Amino acid sequence: MKKILNLIEPLRGLAFPELCQVCGESWAGAADGFACRKCRTQVFKTSPPWCEQCGLPFDGTTEESITCKNCNEADWQFTRARSMMSARGLVREVIHRYKYNRHEFFECLMIHWLLDCENLFPELPECIIPVPLYPVKERDRGFNQAERLAAGVAKHMDLPMESGRLHRVKHTETQTNLSRKERMVNMHGAFEASKQMSFARVLLVDDVMTTGATASACAAALRGVGVQNVDVLTLARGMPV
Repeated sequence: MKKILNLIEPLRGLAFPELCQVCGESWAGAADGFACRKCRTQVFKTSPPWCEQCGLPFDGTTEESITCKNCNEADWQFTRARSMMSARGLVREVIHRYKYNRHEFFECLMIHWLLDCENLFPELPECIIPVPLYPVKERDRGFNQAERLAAGVAKHMDLPMESGRLHRVKHTETQTNLSRKERMVNMHGAFEASKQMSFARVLLVDDVMTTGATASACAAALRGVGVQNVDVLTLARGMPV
């Protein structure tokens, strides 16, 4: 994890107490993402069996490729999606505090959680693209969490990050309380990609995936300018409504 500390701008020149910022009881420094060893074990990693397309985990065991009901009923534009962890417990708390409370000292920990992603996809991408925020929202928040996470993944995989290739052109209602069908409608036409791209395969990066509506809208825009395959990597997976 130490090798990625130089990625984290918010940590440069700032001093945080060497104390776990989750439990507030145990020692934890910058190299630990300001989360102690005990707290870092309180995560729920996703693992097979999962939906072959969207990566939604299934209960039980099977060696067969399975597609979930959600994907059977949807015309997703992405090739496949995988999430590192379930969006609950520590992971959910860290993401929420990072995005909405500006607890940017967690960024190192979040990137570290993403760095086991290389074996999740059968083929390596040619570039990394973060899911963009609507400009007004990014200005209000002060940063785009997907872009920060994508930068860490791109550096680890030694791939270019093309953050200016995809744009959010439509201000959308928050997705939190919407059903899958409502999310699809909400995201329609929300993204545009720059002119023709030479990359055949890209990896789209975001913090959380729930139904897949946002990822699919991004993938549709990218496929419209020449990208053939769009894989999706997120830190956490929420359960679709």
